[in-house]
Amino acid sequence: MLERTYRRNRTMILANPHSEGGGLASDRTRELMRRSEERVLRHFGIRGDDCNLGLDELNVNDYEDDNDHARGEKSATPPRPGYRLVFTSGATESLRLVAERFPWGRARLVVASSSRNSRIVAMNGDGDGAAPPPATRSLLLSGEMIKSIEARSVLLYPRNVHTAIWMHHLLVLPMECNFGGDRFDWSDTAAAAREHYVSSYRLRRSDVRRERSTTTMIRIRHKWHILLDTAKAAATSPVDLPTLASGRVDFVAVSFYKLFGSPTGLGALFVRRRRRRSRQDEAMGDVTAGGDYVQQLGGGVTLERARPPRHFFGGGSVDVVLPEEDYMVPRNSKMYSIVDNVNGGLDEDEHIDLGVMAHGTEHFRGIINLVDGFQELDDLGGMGMASSNTHALILPCQLVVSPLLRWLILALVIISDHSTCLAAELVRRLRELVHENGVQVVRLYGQWGCFTGKDDRYPGPSVAFNIYGRDGSPVGYDEVSRLACLNRPPIQLRTGCFCNPGACQKAIPLSSADVLKNYSSGHVCGDRRGVLDGKPTGAIRASFGKDSTWEDMDALVVFVERVFVSRGDASARNHRPSEPKVNDAPRPSIPMKVDSLFVFPIKSCAAMRVNRWPIDRRTGRLAYDREFALVDTSGSAMRLHSHPQMSQIHATVDLSAEIMTVRALNHDDLILNLKIAGSTVSPQDVEICGNLCKGCVFGGGRASRWFTSVLGVRCWLARYNDVVRSEQSSHESGRAYSNEASMLVISKQSISYLNSVITAQGWGKLIESRHFRPNLVVSGIDDELNSMVKLVEMTKNVTNPEDSWEQIIITGNTDIVKLKAVGKCARCQMVDIDPSSGMKGNTLRALAQYRRDQGKIIFGTFFHGHHDAPEGGAWIEEGGIVNIS
Repeated sequence: MLERTYRRNRTMILANPHSEGGGLASDRTRELMRRSEERVLRHFGIRGDDCNLGLDELNVNDYEDDNDHARGEKSATPPRPGYRLVFTSGATESLRLVAERFPWGRARLVVASSSRNSRIVAMNGDGDGAAPPPATRSLLLSGEMIKSIEARSVLLYPRNVHTAIWMHHLLVLPMECNFGGDRFDWSDTAAAAREHYVSSYRLRRSDVRRERSTTTMIRIRHKWHILLDTAKAAATSPVDLPTLASGRVDFVAVSFYKLFGSPTGLGALFVRRRRRRSRQDEAMGDVTAGGDYVQQLGGGVTLERARPPRHFFGGGSVDVVLPEEDYMVPRNSKMYSIVDNVNGGLDEDEHIDLGVMAHGTEHFRGIINLVDGFQELDDLGGMGMASSNTHALILPCQLVVSPLLRWLILALVIISDHSTCLAAELVRRLRELVHENGVQVVRLYGQWGCFTGKDDRYPGPSVAFNIYGRDGSPVGYDEVSRLACLNRPPIQLRTGCFCNPGACQKAIPLSSADVLKNYSSGHVCGDRRGVLDGKPTGAIRASFGKDSTWEDMDALVVFVERVFVSRGDASARNHRPSEPKVNDAPRPSIPMKVDSLFVFPIKSCAAMRVNRWPIDRRTGRLAYDREFALVDTSGSAMRLHSHPQMSQIHATVDLSAEIMTVRALNHDDLILNLKIAGSTVSPQDVEICGNLCKGCVFGGGRASRWFTSVLGVRCWLARYNDVVRSEQSSHESGRAYSNEASMLVISKQSISYLNSVITAQGWGKLIESRHFRPNLVVSGIDDELNSMVKLVEMTKNVTNPEDSWEQIIITGNTDIVKLKAVGKCARCQMVDIDPSSGMKGNTLRALAQYRRDQGKIIFGTFFHGHHDAPEGGAWIEEGGIVNIS
């Protein structure tokens, strides 16, 4: 598809389609958009002749007298099926258009499912935009429920005796749940809404004069409009618009991104057109109790003529506008006026443009490229029913009116069968995964959770699940996602609630109180907190479509089995590392030595190895360590994993001269005087791993231009220490631009064990301590092997002995420094960057084999000074004695 699109766009010049008479390019654009629109309609079941018929009229509303006709009353005009479409930015935008233009008034928005996507919930509004419905329901409807809603919606308006009041209600039906693939058959629900298209009569007495009262007869007519969200279902199953029209579905929302993967940000809203208004309704003088901004046409909802209270308009949606005056005429207004005059207000024009509902220039290249997507679907065999087993869809083949179309749907089953087969096989294999103690590894949600394969109903090809450890505790989706990215091949999983809070709450389950409690603790949609209070906050989803392969599904199962399934001692390396047991008896002190000492003047740039260096006793911070950071134009500190070339920037500090020299290949040295204060401009915000710090511009434009030239990214040099002197205490400034603590310590034993894992897996070049950017590397004294053996015996930790260190005492030639442990260092993709070449390796992938702890991959321990230590600095040096306790 992408190759076909590229070949065409490479040689074709297109122009803004709003340029009427603008020449060859704009004319070509409009013609190609028209062809794409016809191709879209054809894919959704409108054949060539129906396509032309569907373009004649344009609106959404049901036929006012459909049920009157069913009861034997004469209908003025026979129903004619058909849809028009307006291109949108996606299914969410389609629902927003309906929400903004629907005549709510006293109407009800009813979501007939617990699977409530965020975009459907958002149709409630917030009271600031279009008038929201006063209530939202989430239930399976029956006729009695619909009657009950109608009864609560009745209003009596003082009108003439022949007045009729319309009450509009919107029924929102998801065709397939995007959370876990649940499919719904809404035929009974839709039928209940249509059958209760009823009229009721009420009497109202009012005192016109004190001596006399009048009685007014009011006809209250309830009308249910149906909106079908097909964004998920249409990706792998057929959606037939003629069938929907016969079922009186008024609106259909579609996302092309889910169909093809490209173009993104493009969808459509299908709007069922209306018949002409009956003379009986004209004589009745019907009105709608649903807002003054809606043009009332015999109880119909006319979206393209509706104007929300807070109306926004853009190019292509107006007939005339005066920028210096409060004057604007929406598109179609003049055309409606002409039609009303010519036809006596009974007929609707055939050429009114639904584009009034879209503002600004349409995504015309994306619209034109849709034909390539549909061509790819055809090449793969087309969209079809997964045999007779998928009749759970709202569109059973038996209802398709056209014999030709029915034959096509039954014949072109490749994509639907393929994706459903992969999902079913994934479910089968995930169910077989069990820990050695019998605990199930995977918990499936929704219809797949109770799927047996013995019935005829297959859910959609999306499988939602969570992973549980051998002790029955959940593994956070954030941890699973990170490890899946490190897998070979990498696996992309969707995690969280998938913008479907209703289905997520029901599946896990989470009460409203649970959700609010999680929010108060800092958890928000889209973050990486997968487990709170021992319960998942979301789930993991695997979705299959036209591009999915059997190998994709197999790789996911193998990954889950290899990483998360416990099979006894043989798989101990796949478990989260447990904390070593601590005896009540005092620990013996083990003498070690400082093997290496590193300072990082500029965060994420190359290390400066030193033999001897000053340290603050109270903060535990080496002088000038992480005192500087490179900040991009967004205010975020630049990181090595995003800019690997930072590893080639070497900064050295001359303590005696108080000068920092920065070097980079093919660039003159940048020399900065550390005695000179930074900019007099007030401190700027600097974001470090989601936390806000302060920094002053240092080195001015000269430094900014130098670093920008080296990295190819506009940036400036921030200095932390300037802010410290002016605003903060030394205690608060102890970390500078470090992530969590001022001193990071690792042991050579940890590096050796990691290299053994890399060698055993055959994952290439071995790593060195610089990969982890430590300040202090500790090793044994003299007979290093014997020292390490003693260390392992004491800590019972063969992989990373520093995990259990609580305090280290460094004794140098002149000073003694005490540091206490404050936590372990969680690792990210930065450790994959080779500090000597900037190339990416497999360090994090190797660590994931044995260093997982509560959703994090840990390596190294953070230390801090003692707050009650003597004031002033001290010196530590390589070779200094390190006593561990």
